[in-house]
Amino acid sequence: MKKPRQKCSRIFPISFAALSVVTIAALIVFLSGLGDFDLSRFETRELSFQDQRHQISGSLILPAEHPTSLVLLIHGDGPTDRFANGGYLPLINALVDDGIAVFCWDKPGIGKSDGDWLQYSLSERADLAEAALTALALEEDLSGVRKGVLGFSQGGWVIADLAAGNTNAEFAIIIGGAVNWQRQGLYYQRRRLESAGVSADEIEAALEKSAAANRQMIAKDFDYQDYLELAGPDPMSASRFRFVRKNLSADSSDHLTKIKIPVLTLHGSEDLNVDPDYNSSRYRRLLESGHAANRSDVINGGTHSLLRAEWFNYQLEGQMPWWSQAAFLALGQYAYAPETLDILTTWIAQQARSQTKN
Repeated sequence: MKKPRQKCSRIFPISFAALSVVTIAALIVFLSGLGDFDLSRFETRELSFQDQRHQISGSLILPAEHPTSLVLLIHGDGPTDRFANGGYLPLINALVDDGIAVFCWDKPGIGKSDGDWLQYSLSERADLAEAALTALALEEDLSGVRKGVLGFSQGGWVIADLAAGNTNAEFAIIIGGAVNWQRQGLYYQRRRLESAGVSADEIEAALEKSAAANRQMIAKDFDYQDYLELAGPDPMSASRFRFVRKNLSADSSDHLTKIKIPVLTLHGSEDLNVDPDYNSSRYRRLLESGHAANRSDVINGGTHSLLRAEWFNYQLEGQMPWWSQAAFLALGQYAYAPETLDILTTWIAQQARSQTKN
C-alpha cells in the first residue's frame, strides 16, 4: 500500500520542479515582452512642427549612439496618436536598438496636435509628412542622417504621393498598403462576410451593391443625405463620410511609376484587410523601373500589421480578445511574424550605407 505512495512522492517534487522551470521561463519571456513597450532607456524628445494649417506634436526617439538613419512613421486610418495606443512601441524599440531614430506624431486633433485628421485628403497628409521631414532637417544631431518614411495601410497612399514628388525622403517603406482604395474596400468586405459565414452568392450580391454605392458616392452632387438613404443601420458620421468621399478615388498607380527613391513594400500572407498577393505583385510591377533597391515581399504567416497570424489576425484592433492582447504585451517584438523585423532593419541599413539616389 505504501509503495504507490512512495512512487508518487518521488514524482511530485520532479513535477513541481519542472513546473517551476516552465513558470520561470514564461515569466522571463513575459517580462522581456513588456520591456518592448518601454522607451525610457532612449532619449525621447518632444518635437512640434507646423503644416499649412495646424501645429502638430510628436516624439523623436534617438538611439544611444549617433543614428544611422531616421524613419518617420506614417499612420494608417483612424484617430491615431503618436504611438498608436502603444501598438508601435515594439517596432520602435526594434528600430532604435538597431541604431535607427524614429519620429512619430499625433494625428491632427489627436493628443497634443491641433486640427481634425478627418479634414485631410491623402495628398494633404503627404504635405504634412513633408513638413515633418523639413522640420527634422533642422535638428543638428540628425545632420547627414538619411531620412525615410514608413507607412501602414492607408499610409501607403500617403507615401506614394509624397515619394513621387520633390521630397526630402531618401527611402520609403509601405506595410500592408493597397494600390486602389475601392478594390481594397471590396476585399475587406469579402473577408469580413466570409468570416461571418455568409454564402458565396450573398457575398457577391453584397459586393455588387457596394460597388454601385461607390459609383454613386463619387458623383458630383452626391451629399450626406443621399448617403443616408443608401446606408444601413450603422451609417458613417457626416465628417467620416466627407473624408471617405474625398479619398474614395485614390489609386497610387501613377504616383508609384514616378518614384525614384528606394521603396520596400511588405504584406502579410494572411492579411484580412488588403489582398496581399495582388497588391504586392502590383507594387512590384509599378516600381520595377524605379530604384535598383526596390523590393516587394509577402511575409509568410503575417497579418495586416505583419504580426503572427495564429494569434493576432483580426481586421480591427477592437476585435482582439483579451488573451490576444495579453499575448501581444507578453511577446513584444516576438509578436511579429518571423523575419519581419530583420527584413526591415537590414533593408534600412542598406539604404543608410548608400550615399546616392538612383
